[in-house]
Amino acid sequence: MRPICCYLLLSLLIVAACTDPTSDVGLDLLGESTNPRTKTALSKSFSSSSLVDITGAAPRVLVGAADDPLTGQVEASGFLDFAGQFSGASSDAISEVQLRLARNYDFGDTTGVLQFSLHQVLTEWDQSGLKADTVLTIGPEIINVNVTTRDTLITIDLPTAWIDANEDVLRSDNFGSEFYGFALVDNDSEQVAGFNSVSTTLVVTSTAGPTTFIVSSTYTKIERKTEPDPPNDLVLFQDGAGPAIALDFDLEDFSNLPINGAVLTFSANTVASQNAPPNFVRPLSRRLQLVAVASDEEAPAILVGEADLNEDGKYRFSGQDLSIFFQSVFFGSLEYEYLELRAPVINNALNTVLLYGTNTGDMSPRATIIASP
Repeated sequence: MRPICCYLLLSLLIVAACTDPTSDVGLDLLGESTNPRTKTALSKSFSSSSLVDITGAAPRVLVGAADDPLTGQVEASGFLDFAGQFSGASSDAISEVQLRLARNYDFGDTTGVLQFSLHQVLTEWDQSGLKADTVLTIGPEIINVNVTTRDTLITIDLPTAWIDANEDVLRSDNFGSEFYGFALVDNDSEQVAGFNSVSTTLVVTSTAGPTTFIVSSTYTKIERKTEPDPPNDLVLFQDGAGPAIALDFDLEDFSNLPINGAVLTFSANTVASQNAPPNFVRPLSRRLQLVAVASDEEAPAILVGEADLNEDGKYRFSGQDLSIFFQSVFFGSLEYEYLELRAPVINNALNTVLLYGTNTGDMSPRATIIASP
């Protein structure tokens, strides 16, 4: 385990978003140096990790399935809860209920069918920290939805029988706590769609007019049905379904070394990443996070930095938080088990990238340390 014990430092690193993740190094941690030394450490491990992604509380839910020759077959089901107050009187009859899904993401065969069944969630659930393998309790199918277009708005008219059975809840002053939302469960789709929770609504029409309920909670359950098949010398990263990438560097020669900055570089094969069948959409992972994982499974991972895919096909991590992290490791005041590349939780997508692994020459993952003389 590498030389996480300083809680003040932990707090500073967890708020890593306060700095620019793409800024240059030259951070002068220990005073400006006129003759800095540059040392490079290559990755000693770089492979798929067993991370289960957090998809609760994301601003998008996914539903559908895609059989991708690169990433394997993936199936997604989305969960949406709603909040709001009925605008009519308790005696006003409800004539129509519409679920309006605002589509803003596609993965898979764009000519294939998107088909899912709508269910009611039967128990209360908390979106915070909900992992993609969590099972929620749902009721029987309400209606089956078959979408053959890529329209940005999908409108689902709920059946009269469902409206009659739920009219009292829809009009209740305690709607937010008595109604637990809907599940969108894949039903043999050939593509995955994503719905923007900010623009998705539940519209209830009564004699008093329409009432619009807004999304209050989100979650996506993701299941991988078959394993990925990446090319040799490339390591697959995929948001949502995984895998993430666990890695580490050989840092034994850096003990007690004062540094001015650090840069971590990961090279992507963007051509292979987007080599897909006709009409198949596989978006690239544009932003990655670097975290340090502790040996204690209960301890939170430390966010070390974020990096965007640049025009050269590289993710370049740098900035003050990264340099502070490595300086603390070199001085022995901070320990971690391994590093990990993840996607920001807020993305909630199936975006993919193929990264060059170890033993790929100049494309191999590397840590460049700018040391004080």
